[in-house]
Amino acid sequence: MIPLTQNDIIFAIIGAALIFVVLKFLITIARILITSSSEIQFAPDQLGEMLENCYRTFPIEKLDFNGETYRRGTTLRITTNRNRTIEGQLVGTNQSEMLCLVTDHSVIAQEIGAIQEIKPIQQP
Repeated sequence: MIPLTQNDIIFAIIGAALIFVVLKFLITIARILITSSSEIQFAPDQLGEMLENCYRTFPIEKLDFNGETYRRGTTLRITTNRNRTIEGQLVGTNQSEMLCLVTDHSVIAQEIGAIQEIKPIQQP
């Protein structure tokens, strides 16, 4: 049996705390880098096909975010945690905590957890 001194125990506690802080920091950085959005560009004649796929992949017609509810067809301005601004029409959400927006030239799938702010845009 190896005798442990009080100093050994204190160094072990400090070492464990440092390892915990470093791991927590690395996990936070990895989460920021991993959370993202996917954007698919399409030609105007492909819009119908793209929307059909989006409706199937994102079947939930509403989005609840910070106490507000947005419905399919609402035009939104979304700001992500990386300060990227996306404007498009809400297609829907899914069980994987993703939402789908359609812009004039692309379909965007965005993780809801990576969204900082959502504002509806009034249509003229």
